[in-house]
Amino acid sequence: MSDGPNDALELDAPAAVGRAASRAVRCFDVLSPYDETVVGRALDVDFSTLALRFDEGSRAARALRNTLPVQQRLRNWAAKIDAQRDELARIISLETGKPIRFARAEVATAVAALDACVSCPPISLVRDWIAAHAAFSIANWCDPVLSTVREVATVLNSGRALVIKPSSRAPLAVQVLAQLWHEGDELDALLCVVPSTDAVGVLRAALSWQVTEVRFHGSREVGAFVSNACYEAVVPVSISSRERLPLVVHAGADIQATCDALVNCVFLQPLQSCAGRISCLYIHDSVADSFISALVDKLSCLRVGDPLDDETDIGPVIDDVATVLISEQVEDALFEGAMLRCGKPHPDGRLLRPIVIDHAKPSMRVCVEELEGPLLPVVRFHQFSELPNTTCLTVDSLNLSDTGERFEP
Repeated sequence: MSDGPNDALELDAPAAVGRAASRAVRCFDVLSPYDETVVGRALDVDFSTLALRFDEGSRAARALRNTLPVQQRLRNWAAKIDAQRDELARIISLETGKPIRFARAEVATAVAALDACVSCPPISLVRDWIAAHAAFSIANWCDPVLSTVREVATVLNSGRALVIKPSSRAPLAVQVLAQLWHEGDELDALLCVVPSTDAVGVLRAALSWQVTEVRFHGSREVGAFVSNACYEAVVPVSISSRERLPLVVHAGADIQATCDALVNCVFLQPLQSCAGRISCLYIHDSVADSFISALVDKLSCLRVGDPLDDETDIGPVIDDVATVLISEQVEDALFEGAMLRCGKPHPDGRLLRPIVIDHAKPSMRVCVEELEGPLLPVVRFHQFSELPNTTCLTVDSLNLSDTGERFEP
């Protein structure tokens, strides 16, 4: 399972727990979203292998008496990741389409997160129950290195082992992280990565081994599926969906500064999985025309192309399913009266120039559903009473970037 509506393909995958014994070890190709070339191969883990990994991880976790060994290992891991930061960034770009300079920012943020984690004092661990001491995490394709590092630090510092099922679209970086974790001792078993093309089957298998927790960070749709499955199996679950909030621009706003902030937050966000995202832009009608014109001018300067090129601002969307979803959202909005201010309603391939939909309505799919690419719907308003009765972002509250990336007109 990965992140977004295109996970439906994985959710519909057949479960084959009963055939574990007869299933041969196999691999699957990982394709570049940019040109669909094969960028690597990942093991397609079977269920007997998964059971073994849970058992090994649980035994290693039960042997821990405090988190000091974990913190020492995390410190070593951070040093290895730092030494491999260029190669990891390249892998991220190849398998996710993230521009290389943003991928470098992701790896740097992951190293900083680990450095902060190991500075905390170790804690003693009390083992007063017999359930398996292992958590199962379903990773999405956004920010694979940073997401993995945060999951590992959280779970292992609680004295448990972690088994990660990475997205079948982006398992390579997570596999490298697991290899860097290994040092040839019993602590190796605390972190295990189990790539698979059968997301539902792996989840069901994990639940059958009574993991202490299932963790998921990603789309609401997949999060609901995971939550329901855990509820039926009576297994604790932690669901963290990326919150999408409307952004409000009032009359009197500084148009140029607001446009710069919006471009950085919506279209040049290096860390997608750990930041709140804008669902749509509410803008006062008195400044809407000037604002949108200035925004379109700035977006026209962004460079779309090969994610491995240092000059690229926007890489490809993750797959063809995402492209179709964006096309449908735009087409439905135009049919309901919205206007296309830049971009194409029917993109050619996965390289999409930024799309701005003007005169959108809050009920449109483009304002409600997950957004899988560089797309911004704009809702005009006249009175404060027309604003949504929910939490809204303002320009001052935008978290532009923790990595120094900024739009330069």
